[in-house]
This record gives sequence, C-alpha cells and structure tokens, in this order.
Amino acid sequence: MTTLKTVKSAATPAASSDKPAEEAVETVTRIGADAAGKSVDKAVALSKGHVETADKVGSEVFKGYEEIVQFNKDNLDALVSSAGIVARGVQDLSKTVVALAQESLEESVAVGKALVGAKTLKEVIDLSSSLAKSNFEKLVSESAKLSQLSSKLAEEAIAPINSRVDAAVQKLSKTAA
Repeated sequence: MTTLKTVKSAATPAASSDKPAEEAVETVTRIGADAAGKSVDKAVALSKGHVETADKVGSEVFKGYEEIVQFNKDNLDALVSSAGIVARGVQDLSKTVVALAQESLEESVAVGKALVGAKTLKEVIDLSSSLAKSNFEKLVSESAKLSQLSSKLAEEAIAPINSRVDAAVQKLSKTAA
C-alpha cells in the first residue's frame, strides 16, 4: 500500500499543477476567440463596405445605362423626324415637277396646234422662237424655285440631326471636363 500512497501523493501534486495549465488554455482560448470575433467583425465591416460600394457603382452604371438608352432613343427620334421631313419635301418637289411638266405639255400642245394652223413659214418660225424663249425663261425661273425648295428641304431635314450632334458634343464636353 505504500506504493499506492506514493502514487497518490505523486498524483496530487500533478493535479494541482494542472490548474495553471487549464487557466493558460482558457486564457489562450479566450484570446483566440476574441481575436476571431474581431476578425469576423472586420470581415463583416469590410464586406459591408464592398457591398455598399458595389451598390453605389451599380446604381451609377444603371443610371449611365439609362442615359445611354435615352440618348439613343432621342437620336432615333431625330432620324425618324428627319426622314419624315425628307419624305414630305420630296413629295412636294415631285408635285411641283409634275405641275411644271403638265404646264409645259399643255403649252407645247397649244403651240403645236398653232404651228399646224400656221399659214406661212414666218409664223412657224415666230411660234417656234416664242416657244423656245418661253421654255428657257420658265426653265430659269422654275430651276431657281426648285433649287430654293431643295435647299429649304435640306435645311429642315438636317435640323433634327444637327440638334442631336450638338447634344452629343455637349455630353462629351461634360464627360471630358
């Protein structure tokens, strides 16, 4: 039994020496848990910051996308408007040309009838000369009229496109600044 006592007495000091080890383990565990908690808090804060930044950037990108869509819609509207102006202008020019052709044809028929009814060569030459002079004067005056209508049409048709070009230049100027 003496051996038992010896063992017991040896075990008792070991048990009392385990207490500081347990305290050390608890201290290390507590410090580790505190450090892990702080790291988790930092990671959450960092993630939250990244999410807020991504949300802000996403909002700005979406806003930019909406601006691009609106800008392109306005460009398309200007193009459609310009095409409509050209179509109406060409229609007006065509009506003017047809009216001129009809008027010229009617005048030529009248002169043709007069030529058929002419009794002398002098009358034929006078009528032909008169028709040539009249046709030349009409050609000059109607060409000026058609030129003026064409210029007006070109100015009106390009106006919506010019306004979009101006808007694009302003937008690029703001972006560059």
